[in-house]
Amino acid sequence: MKKILLLSPCFLVAAALAEAPLFESQLIFDPEQAMEPHGHVHASCIVECPNGDLRAVWYENGRELPAPYLNEQQDKAANVRIGAARKQKGMTAWEQPFVMNDTFGVSDNNPCMVVDHKGRLWLFYPTLLGVPGWSWGSSVLQFSYASRYDHPGRPIWDKSNLLIPQVSGFDDVLQTAVDMRKAEGWPEEQLEMVRKKVKASIDRPLATRLGWMPRAHPIVRNDGAIVVPLANENAATSCMAITNDSGDTWTYSNLVPDLGISQPTIVQFSDGAMSAFFRNDSGRIKRSDSSDGGVTWGPVTKTDRPHPNAGIEAIVLTSGKLLLVYNDQEKERDSLAISLSEDRGATWPWTRHLETAKGERFDYPSVVQGKNGTIHATYSYNLKTIKYAQFNEAWIMEGDK
Repeated sequence: MKKILLLSPCFLVAAALAEAPLFESQLIFDPEQAMEPHGHVHASCIVECPNGDLRAVWYENGRELPAPYLNEQQDKAANVRIGAARKQKGMTAWEQPFVMNDTFGVSDNNPCMVVDHKGRLWLFYPTLLGVPGWSWGSSVLQFSYASRYDHPGRPIWDKSNLLIPQVSGFDDVLQTAVDMRKAEGWPEEQLEMVRKKVKASIDRPLATRLGWMPRAHPIVRNDGAIVVPLANENAATSCMAITNDSGDTWTYSNLVPDLGISQPTIVQFSDGAMSAFFRNDSGRIKRSDSSDGGVTWGPVTKTDRPHPNAGIEAIVLTSGKLLLVYNDQEKERDSLAISLSEDRGATWPWTRHLETAKGERFDYPSVVQGKNGTIHATYSYNLKTIKYAQFNEAWIMEGDK
């Protein structure tokens, strides 16, 4: 009789720890040698495709616009486009960057991608209609998905459409946030100022329909539904857009019960529970949790992770550990760290830095784990290009040297 060898959990943990540390990094493109200028380069997202290719997107300055689209006030703000590049499986270098999308006359920003259970590549990005007077708050969200993208350049899109959330409960979130700040000891005059400012913003026509911005990866829920984390620039709060029919219809979570939170990154644990982590100005990353697939979100609390109000991203690794990549200072963005937790973010025993260089800027990270366990990350590199790094858990757990 053929014997079956069963590996104990302890053996598997030991094997993971015995893995040799891996780290490699490179610029996706050299801004000094680029075939065409890219200008301000920022806010990348990376995915691994089913065939093993890597794809990255970001936003950058695009074509020069003629009058009346371009004037002294708008300058470079109205000609922003989505740039992209591919790293073919087995190749050491990224291919020549290309334009993923460029909506004429307006600015496309903050792209994010995800590969769904059917192997389709989704792209989400906001287009700003009111630059410069009403910039981020004037955004309208667009999305596309493609079944054919195992080739250089832009995917062949199966479908493209708008995603315009219709969410209620803004007044309730405002009251909850004011009550929270009151309990923290804020003076009444400051609370009244916040109340009036937010109320005036959300009472603007279309303010709660426009201004929705993605940033971090959407996730594919265990049941195949796509959950897109969004924040509203007019109301300074967040919610999740959910579709389980390829974007034909959408439902929305409750508003996360706090103000001043943006650019959520969400993770799903093996039991289906979810956590969201938020950019904010408190000096610490904030979080909220959901037990129903991201439909409702609980109270917002502070983590112990330092934070300069910059982009972050979290993923759950195949090992079960929670990974967080973030700027680990309260003010500057010249230090970019990766932390690991084995208790869903209660503690973070391991931290290692991707970058530390005083006075420089490394921010808006994106991270994904490949099928072979390698972790892939991209991030803005001094706003001139996107830097790519690949590494493994062993490298993180080795710590800074």
